[in-house]
Amino acid sequence: MVIEQIHYATTQRYNFLQDLGNLDFSKRFIEMSLTSMSEIRDKCFQPWIDVKGEQVEAEEQENVIEVSCECSFSVISPLEPIPDGTPIVAVDASSIKVGETRDGVICAVRGAVVWNDGGKYRCLRVGPFPFHITRESRRIILKYLNQFSPTISNSNMTFLIEVQSKLCNALERWIQMAISGSISDSIILFDGTLSTKPLNSNADLLAQILRKARSNSNAVVSFSKFSTIKFLGRKITDLIVKQKEPCLLEINENMLSISSKSMRLLGKIYAGKLCGKGYAFRIDVDRMLPKEMQVIVIQRILGNDLVFQGYPETLRLAHIFSTFTATDIIGIQRFLAKKYGLKIVNWPNLRRALFGPFGTGCAGD
Repeated sequence: MVIEQIHYATTQRYNFLQDLGNLDFSKRFIEMSLTSMSEIRDKCFQPWIDVKGEQVEAEEQENVIEVSCECSFSVISPLEPIPDGTPIVAVDASSIKVGETRDGVICAVRGAVVWNDGGKYRCLRVGPFPFHITRESRRIILKYLNQFSPTISNSNMTFLIEVQSKLCNALERWIQMAISGSISDSIILFDGTLSTKPLNSNADLLAQILRKARSNSNAVVSFSKFSTIKFLGRKITDLIVKQKEPCLLEINENMLSISSKSMRLLGKIYAGKLCGKGYAFRIDVDRMLPKEMQVIVIQRILGNDLVFQGYPETLRLAHIFSTFTATDIIGIQRFLAKKYGLKIVNWPNLRRALFGPFGTGCAGD
């Protein structure tokens, strides 16, 4: 079976802007990584290679948002591509569990930036940064990120996923901030949404990123693969799934069953289908841009980037380059084992030892 792929010419070198802005953050982030890893020198380490089960992306989760039944939808169709040479820049980040120690777990965080200028793709990977997460280091890491809460559960799996996700989100926001202040007259693509919880420190940070992007004449657009906005029990993207032409379905804020206390919307929300045979996505555009400009920005994406199955190629590449593969994990494990003198062991699985094949249905088997 052959999977359909877009064929694009590779460039001789992959690079990006050298100035990533706030170097203070990067130095502190690296120092925190090195400090957490210094605790595991000469200790036992069990490698982990469940790529699919442990991959964590940086995306803030939303509750289901219902659209009022008493509303009329505005469909903007067809969308005409505007091939004016506008550069397209995409940012994404992910993290992965690398292994376990007796005191905690080791995860790695990595971000990627892909720049499409005139059909030539360039890429910069930031990381990976390894972290040793224990109950003690968890508190230090989250306080550094200004996201520690003593009310959060301390169960093993919860604190792992929590810290992984927040580290990933922090790295992604730093890259977004640096890119927003380093380029101009471009379209910047994010993965996820432009919505945050009001009491979360991410809300002010995301608003600052959008302000910096606007001050440099950039437009920020965010694509979400999974929509939590529903109308009569159906995902809002289902309403345009059968459209044959590129289109946008405008979602007005007064349609949504949401209050300013539960979610802060920093983007104008659309359901968009960017090609006839592609998928439909939730698309958030910086809400401070004029409505006419919001539509023009989407048309510029169509005119200056490849759109594979309705998804911008630049953002797809950013996701691919940030995501960890099994080969990446093996390389990181071998590097850490050599760097810190780790003793690789395979601790016995008590569930499997007791129940044999009947214990394989539980997590961790």
